Amino acid sequence: MNKRVLVINDLSGFGNTSLMAIIPTLYSFGLKLCILPTSLLSANTCFEGYQKMDTDDFMRQSLAHWQALKLEFSAIYSGFLANAAQVQIVLSAIDTFAQEDCLVLIDPVMADHGKLYSCYDQSMIQAMRHLVARADIISPNYTEACFLADLPYGQKCTGQDLQKLCERLHKLGAKELIITSVPHEKWDNAVLYSSGAELELFKCAYIPCFYTGTGDIFSTLMLAYRLQAMDIHEAINRATQSIYHAIELSQIAGQPGAEGVLWEKILCRADLN
Repeated sequence: MNKRVLVINDLSGFGNTSLMAIIPTLYSFGLKLCILPTSLLSANTCFEGYQKMDTDDFMRQSLAHWQALKLEFSAIYSGFLANAAQVQIVLSAIDTFAQEDCLVLIDPVMADHGKLYSCYDQSMIQAMRHLVARADIISPNYTEACFLADLPYGQKCTGQDLQKLCERLHKLGAKELIITSVPHEKWDNAVLYSSGAELELFKCAYIPCFYTGTGDIFSTLMLAYRLQAMDIHEAINRATQSIYHAIELSQIAGQPGAEGVLWEKILCRADLN
């Protein structure tokens, strides 16, 4: 694909998460990339004592430089933001670079398992609601979706719960929803898709364990598949199967969950696209 993607996310020096997983995945689809790091970390936030440097000024300077270079993007993809103020920087990037045919995918990384990440407070939820309003697609996990929609997080949810959740998220402005880690009353793990006109649940094979970074990989695959104009059903099935195999392989190899899955092994042997 002769397409360029603006990728906005953090760079963790250790651990297969965020840009460490996103860059090789998108390159495997033949995409051109511009990388805008939101924060530099010594290791992902699963590791105690990690060092972190936010890059707000650098982000603004990079965007101004790319505008001077007259760069154009087929997609803008935003993930982990270091602070709520960075939402305004991302909105500025969308205003500047998102032409009519530019796909905007927002992965509102901020929470999991019913709790906000320790580096955030309520201001991030409020800011993120403004950002998802500009998205063509959002790909939150279930916890993040509940925070955005101002609904309680439940261990199990019904079809009515999901309908209400989707209605609130669409009302914020998001056109398409792809929600992961949905604890449906009948299944341990599901992906929910909604375009407003339709709401579909996809049952996912489930291994009861934790590996950080799988949400980053899922959102990245969704972006790449959408840029290929792949059918959403095939895209979700392919992405969830690839991540399942990565988790399975990582467990067999004894990979610690905090380091993320052995995604490089999947990229080497799998035809993701």
